Amino acid sequence: MNKRRWIINVGVAFFVWFAPASSGVFAQETHLHHVPQSAGVPEVLFQAKMTVPDDIGPGKSFTIDIHISDDKGRKVSAFDVFQEKLMHLIVVSDDLGFFEHLHPEYQGDGHFKTTAILPSAGAYTLFSDYQPAGQKEQISVLKLRMKGARKSSETEDMKATEKMVQGMRIRMGLSPKIPRVNEEAIIGFYLKQIDGKPVTGLGPYLGEKGHLVIIGKSKTLSVRNYLHAHAMKEGEASEIKFTTRFPNKGLYKLWCQFNRNGRILTADFWVNIQR
Repeated sequence: MNKRRWIINVGVAFFVWFAPASSGVFAQETHLHHVPQSAGVPEVLFQAKMTVPDDIGPGKSFTIDIHISDDKGRKVSAFDVFQEKLMHLIVVSDDLGFFEHLHPEYQGDGHFKTTAILPSAGAYTLFSDYQPAGQKEQISVLKLRMKGARKSSETEDMKATEKMVQGMRIRMGLSPKIPRVNEEAIIGFYLKQIDGKPVTGLGPYLGEKGHLVIIGKSKTLSVRNYLHAHAMKEGEASEIKFTTRFPNKGLYKLWCQFNRNGRILTADFWVNIQR
C-alpha cells in the first residue's frame, strides 16, 4: 500500500505546505504549552512525521503512523504520561462537524500508531498532544485531505444549550453568562435523565470527571484555535464543570466527553464570544 509522509515544522516560526488535492497530509506547527519545566532542563523543540495511506475512503478504516523526533532529527524514545495516556490525537473536520478523540499506541523509538475512520471526503485537522520526558507538553498540528466531494454537514443549532445524548438531557451553561475574551469562564454540563432526575453511573474519564476540547471556528485551523480544559473536582456527581479562557472573539465548538457505565459519550455545543 502506498503511503505519503510529510514532516511538520516546529517552534514559533512555521510554514504551511499544501499537499495535492488527494489523500495525504500537510503540516503546520508545533506549539509548546506553558507548563512548568524541570529545573536545569533546557527547552527542546520537537517535530512529528505522519504517514497515512494514499487510498483513504469514506467510512474505511486506515492506519495513522506518527513519528516524534527532536529538532536535530533524533528519535524521541521516552514520553511522560499525562491524563493517563502518552498521546492524545484530536481529529476534526475543518468545518467542525466531525470529532474524534484517539489514543495512539506507542510502538517504541518515537513511533505511535492508531486507526481512524473518516465519514466523508474533505479537509481534516489533527491535533497531536504529547509530552517528551522531562519537557513541555507539545501540540503538533497536522492536516489531512481526503479526495472527493465533501458532503455537507447537517445544519446545527449554534444557539442550542440543551440536547439529548443517549437518553440523557444535557444542558450546557456558562458563568458568567456572557464571557469576555481572556477572562476566566466556567463551562458546566448538567446531566439529567428523561424524568428529570440526576444521571447516575458516571465514572472518571482520563483520570477526571470529564474531558473538554474547544476549537475556535476558522477558515484555516491552527494551534491557536485549540484549547482543552481540565474538569473541576467540585460539584454534584451529575455535573461536569471546566474553567477556561477564550482568547478571541468568535464561534467556538465544545466537545465534552464523559464516562457513563463504562461507555465514553460526547456532547457538543457552540459558544459565541462577542466581547
